[in-house]
Amino acid sequence: MRPSEAPAVIHARLRDVGMADVDPANLFRITWKNEPKPRGGGFNDGNWIEFPSALTGVDARIVGLVGKHFPIGAHKVGAAFGCLVPRLVSGNFDPTTQKAVWPSTGNYCRGGAYDCALLGCTAVAILPEEMSAERFEWLRSIGAEVIATPGCESNVKEIYDKCWEIRRTRPECVIFNQFEQFGNAIWHYHV
Repeated sequence: MRPSEAPAVIHARLRDVGMADVDPANLFRITWKNEPKPRGGGFNDGNWIEFPSALTGVDARIVGLVGKHFPIGAHKVGAAFGCLVPRLVSGNFDPTTQKAVWPSTGNYCRGGAYDCALLGCTAVAILPEEMSAERFEWLRSIGAEVIATPGCESNVKEIYDKCWEIRRTRPECVIFNQFEQFGNAIWHYHV
């Protein structure tokens, strides 16, 4: 659904909801087309920045999308949603009995944990122990189980080693690996 085509009742509801609020109405804000307001914003034609040729040194137009105006301040909330929804609607993920596992060095697991909070699912975030304390605190504050793996942002292997362990030992967990989920590519393509 295009945000502008959301029912009037949704537009009215969003006037009372902050961009960072853990409120199911923010499911409609999983889009590049959020009005850049911290509270009560509607929708626009998109948030981007065009880099001038004087800066880039090339004649081609170079445009970058701005992810800051998503509910978590990063577009990965959408990428995670793109992975979660196909499993929800196909019955391959049961939020009443299963936990969604989000392996990432940062924003993807934040996005997945946020999406789970909006939908009432249990999230498990896996990220390196040397990521910022604020990231861990934020994940815990929205109810995610947090698993810290050894290392820093470059220690991706350790994250996926933990995923293999979880697959073997925790049958209630479903891994949402952004690099193997077609929903991630589809969501990015339809930006």
